[in-house]
Amino acid sequence: MELRALILQKSYELFYKNGFHESGVELLAKQAGTTKRTLYAHFGNKEGLIEAVLNYRHQMFMAQLSNYLDRFEIKAAADVATCYLAFLKEWTSSEGFYGCMFINACAEYSDARSAPHQIAKQHKTEVRRWLFEQFEVVGAKHAQQQSDTLFVFGEGVIVTAQTGQKSLKLNNELCMSLMK
Repeated sequence: MELRALILQKSYELFYKNGFHESGVELLAKQAGTTKRTLYAHFGNKEGLIEAVLNYRHQMFMAQLSNYLDRFEIKAAADVATCYLAFLKEWTSSEGFYGCMFINACAEYSDARSAPHQIAKQHKTEVRRWLFEQFEVVGAKHAQQQSDTLFVFGEGVIVTAQTGQKSLKLNNELCMSLMK
């Protein structure tokens, strides 16, 4: 594996588990088996590394989401919703789930002008756009309203799992009725 990619992967793992502020440059370099100097040579500074990691996670998340839905035959709006919620449930139930890295970034970088906050905003905007496109493909009525409703519901699922409410029982039929 190329050193830059290794630094990115190891930094992603550390940031995801410990947070951005709790992960120092020395520890990040050590986890990647390199030096701070090499880390800086590839990313400029810690902020550059954080931005690269968030972009890396965005690409990973979107690929995982697309690959997950590609496994199913999606014919109707209900299929989009069912598959998206199943994807979220599988992700949030997985071992090593430490929440949404983008929600975490907004919490740690609350200034909406900060680069991590802006990247998180862009990620969420792209997820919304992707959901809208899925509803458009199946010819859903009120595709924007349905995708926005599903997005908000999904964000609730993520935060619910992130705050330890994994025992919560979801009613998919209720979600579907809210989207009509």
